[in-house]
Amino acid sequence: MDLTELKKDFYKRFNASDNFLYFTANGVLCTLLGCNETEYTPALSCTLSMGVKMFARRLDGGVINIQENTEDQSLSYIFSANSEHFHGRNREFAKIIHQFEPYSLRGTQILFEYSAPEFLPRREVCFTSLAQSFAKVSSLELEPLKLASLASCGENINTYLGIIYSKKGYCTLVSTGTPKRFPLPLTGYKILSIHCAQKQRDRAKQIRYAFEHIRRLFPHVATIADVTQEMLTMTAPHIRSRQAMKYMCHLVDENARIETAISALKRCDERELFRQMQLSQASMERYWDLDKEHIFLANCCKPLNGIASVRSWNNGVTAIIEDNMIDQTVNIIRREFESNIGYQPAFCVSEPF
Repeated sequence: MDLTELKKDFYKRFNASDNFLYFTANGVLCTLLGCNETEYTPALSCTLSMGVKMFARRLDGGVINIQENTEDQSLSYIFSANSEHFHGRNREFAKIIHQFEPYSLRGTQILFEYSAPEFLPRREVCFTSLAQSFAKVSSLELEPLKLASLASCGENINTYLGIIYSKKGYCTLVSTGTPKRFPLPLTGYKILSIHCAQKQRDRAKQIRYAFEHIRRLFPHVATIADVTQEMLTMTAPHIRSRQAMKYMCHLVDENARIETAISALKRCDERELFRQMQLSQASMERYWDLDKEHIFLANCCKPLNGIASVRSWNNGVTAIIEDNMIDQTVNIIRREFESNIGYQPAFCVSEPF
């Protein structure tokens, strides 16, 4: 739905008013290098051209109405309500509203469209857009770090920061300090996301466990970006989990790949970024405990003409692909994956947002 139609839909559902209509748009965050699984792990990411478009308007009275354009019913939240009284997605919406209540949140009407496939990460981009809309409607001057903290409802804020700092034509490094932007010269390329039914493992607990041991020996270390191979070697006897040690080996090596990619992007050398993504994938296959479907999916992509790089992400892979090779490549991958795994993976094509 284009913006004109979404605006018409807003007035159809919420009626006309003299109050100003605010617009917010954000793309789903896609990780190119590193990972967003914990607050300690650096990540180089960009947002995709599919995600959330949201209109918001001040409403007189202490009520928040939130509605998705594909649904007939809206969440009606009266201030000071108990979020436990809500169910499903509405409970999640109630949690973020509750985060904003101490900041003089005004009554608000919101209509949004989620344009990405459901297999892409949804919560972070929706909640970031809601937080930005609440801030606009209530004239709240919040620093990006505070806005991300409120949007995350107390969870890891790195993905939310990556979305807030995103800018078209750039990728964002979220690590220590303020996130930094670097050029992302992908003219002539698209981002192909391919997802399979096998979900990725949850590595956050093991990563935190290993990092806590490192910080006991090196208390000055703020994030995994500060960890060196020497530190990891000295800490290794104290890390009793083999999985945790493997994950840390990948992440510490990833620090150098991120730095190399950033140096190249400053020169607008996208080919070095592609090479570092390929090296990262090789490391993930060695240390990251990828399931066979994810490895097979990546191996389907690697030899194909037109694919500049491929790397595991979410529940599948992200491939940088020449935009004139998309249809041919998708057909080959679909056919190869189905003949070996037994079903067709899901595909979506986008650009950096």
